[in-house]
Amino acid sequence: MKKKHQFVLVLGIVNVILPVIPILAHRGLFGMVENGWKFIWVAAIMIFLPFVSSLVGIILGSIQLKKTSTKPVKMGLLLSCMGLVLHLLFRFVFKF
Repeated sequence: MKKKHQFVLVLGIVNVILPVIPILAHRGLFGMVENGWKFIWVAAIMIFLPFVSSLVGIILGSIQLKKTSTKPVKMGLLLSCMGLVLHLLFRFVFKF
């Protein structure tokens, strides 16, 4: 049972980091600017991956929160929500 709680926390941490990776790729830190068509699938995946991962983290966190309300589950759920907000801010407000 402990592994599920830790998984929700690790997924929450990943969800906070994931929205930053497309920003770095857009700025040219990964070398994707030179030939954009070569990396079109990578770009498409990186656009949708943070959103889907955050939703999965929120769903898994809420299921675990109903079963047992432990601190790692609460933190993982909070971090997944923050990751979703970061993704929406970067994507639609700041237009990155």
